[in-house]
Amino acid sequence: MWGTKWLWLVLFSVCCIWNAIAQEPRTQYVVELQTTQATKNTVPFWLYANTYGTVPQQRSTVLYTAIAGKILKPTQYFHWEYKIGTTAYTAEKNAFFIDELYSDVQYKSWGLTLGIKRDAQQMQGLSSSNGTITKSTNARAYPGYNLYLKHFVSLPFAQHWLSVKGNYGDYVLNDKRSVQNARLHSKSLFIKYKLNPSWEVITGLNHYAQWAGTSDVFGKQPRGFKNYLRVITGSSGGSDALGGDQINVLGNQLGSYQLQVQHTGEKTTWQSYYSHIFEDRSGREMMNYPDALYGLLMTFKKDKPLVKQLVLEYTYTKNVSGNAPHYTDENGIPHAASGMDNYFNNGVYQSGWTYFGNTIGSPYFTTKPIDADGITRGIIDGDNRFMAVNIGASGTFKKVSYSVLVSHISYVGWFGTEYNPRPTQFSGILAVELSKMIRVPFDVYVGTAFDTGTYRPVNFGGFIKLSKSGFF
Repeated sequence: MWGTKWLWLVLFSVCCIWNAIAQEPRTQYVVELQTTQATKNTVPFWLYANTYGTVPQQRSTVLYTAIAGKILKPTQYFHWEYKIGTTAYTAEKNAFFIDELYSDVQYKSWGLTLGIKRDAQQMQGLSSSNGTITKSTNARAYPGYNLYLKHFVSLPFAQHWLSVKGNYGDYVLNDKRSVQNARLHSKSLFIKYKLNPSWEVITGLNHYAQWAGTSDVFGKQPRGFKNYLRVITGSSGGSDALGGDQINVLGNQLGSYQLQVQHTGEKTTWQSYYSHIFEDRSGREMMNYPDALYGLLMTFKKDKPLVKQLVLEYTYTKNVSGNAPHYTDENGIPHAASGMDNYFNNGVYQSGWTYFGNTIGSPYFTTKPIDADGITRGIIDGDNRFMAVNIGASGTFKKVSYSVLVSHISYVGWFGTEYNPRPTQFSGILAVELSKMIRVPFDVYVGTAFDTGTYRPVNFGGFIKLSKSGFF
């Protein structure tokens, strides 16, 4: 129901704005055909992870089509664009869905997106989680609105050294899940300190909250404006709250603190980044330190270097604020504790931080198998405690552009049932673009990938993708 409402609302807004503008629009088209194969029925991890939920875990053939348009000659202050993208694939289960459908209006420094729009890919896809532990490119985009600042805006009292950026949005999670039609609130705020022409420091946070909807276990969840205010402020659930997870805050709340330090040199730019996960008060007060994503990105400015970008990352989620659980006393009164932050899981919103079966955050968090009702009920307990290393690089070898990514992860298990021995996984992927080596009227990409270790089956595979884009 919600999906149909969003579809018609976005199409209506596109038509209205199209008729309102004087400039001639120009339309771009994209068609991509990809086949992904492996020695097992499933494909290696990095062939399907961080693909916006468009590549299934089984061997498949995927067709992606899209059209996009914008004002041909935008004014100094006004810009408008739209996009409609669809994905269809054949696998063990065939699927067809709308991948993107949005209208985006920008005025001066502000922007408003209505519909389904992917997050932009950062670092050429070399990061395991797009630079933030709580929001990667692993799942599909969801329908809603997003009001945002499109770039850092200087503050009037400190124009030369202090600027801000952020967003505020609300969405509907319209997949099949334990709480149907759950709402998702999203906001962020970032502050950039320009120390000198070479050094910048960015601090900020991302905040998300699942709320409302109807649970298949607990029934209708708190909704309305009063509870919306509790959600956006991260307040406790009060008398309306159901379930132990809502003692601390209403709904399923999570987020991340972000810290980035960047240095720009004559030959090299590097930035270190830190993404600290939190799900309740203990995480917000950093009692779960050192759980976080730690990263370093180096960019080399030489023209067509062998290595253009290099990413080094370490993800640690073992602490979870300790092992003190929530409990109920002898009078039946529930009490909150600071420990056992069961990342991306929730007692009421049991599908957790997932969407259409994929983890919304770092893909290292493995989702539970789909149950008999067709519902994904969160992350495998214990598989959200792990240590992972990721190395990625991109560049040019002769006329061939390439990207390579390798990772190693060790899963710890949950308290009292720790894995012994711990399962480990070593995965990698190499992708190259052959368009400049062969004369064909489309772009050609090929890649190979592998899994080895004790967590997933030993597996080898690859893909071939043909892509054509243009204007009409």
